[in-house]
Amino acid sequence: MKEIIKFSLFILFFAVVLVSCSKEKNQEPLQDLQDKSMTYKEFFETVSEKSVDFVPNEKVLLVSYKLNKEDNTVTFLSSIIAESSWGIGFDVAGKYEKQQLSHNQKDNYTVFYANNDGENLEKTCNGVSNFKQLLFNYYTEGINNYLVYVPDVKAFYLSKDLEELVDLKDEETLKQVSEIIKS
Repeated sequence: MKEIIKFSLFILFFAVVLVSCSKEKNQEPLQDLQDKSMTYKEFFETVSEKSVDFVPNEKVLLVSYKLNKEDNTVTFLSSIIAESSWGIGFDVAGKYEKQQLSHNQKDNYTVFYANNDGENLEKTCNGVSNFKQLLFNYYTEGINNYLVYVPDVKAFYLSKDLEELVDLKDEETLKQVSEIIKS
């Protein structure tokens, strides 16, 4: 009888370890979308609505994407959950109250980016069509294009420079970003 109890406890322990490990591997729920082409609406909804369920507070969703101007779609290349850069963290903290007030307005998002002259700009985006136009205007063919989404305050940050978006001094973020760049 003791042997059966010991064996049962061992199996239970093994099952708990197995479930815990599988949850860690599935921490990136958008990985199944890697290299998937989608409409602007699908892309916008995937990033802005679905990410709210799995991006923890004080973290951001970093997305690598490519615009397909011929068929008017976006290819979702990859994504990771990461620590924001110091600049974004500071910016979000400074605007947190204002953005939390507008958080109740379902379709209002804020998009931050730098124009060709290096001037930092902030635009209010009230849905897919505005977002599509901003992505289209900001996109540069032939290089990696990134955005960070901060679900806490419904804000997008567009940049071609990863250091402006995520904290590359954070070991886990650096490791994940390195894997994305390799692929």
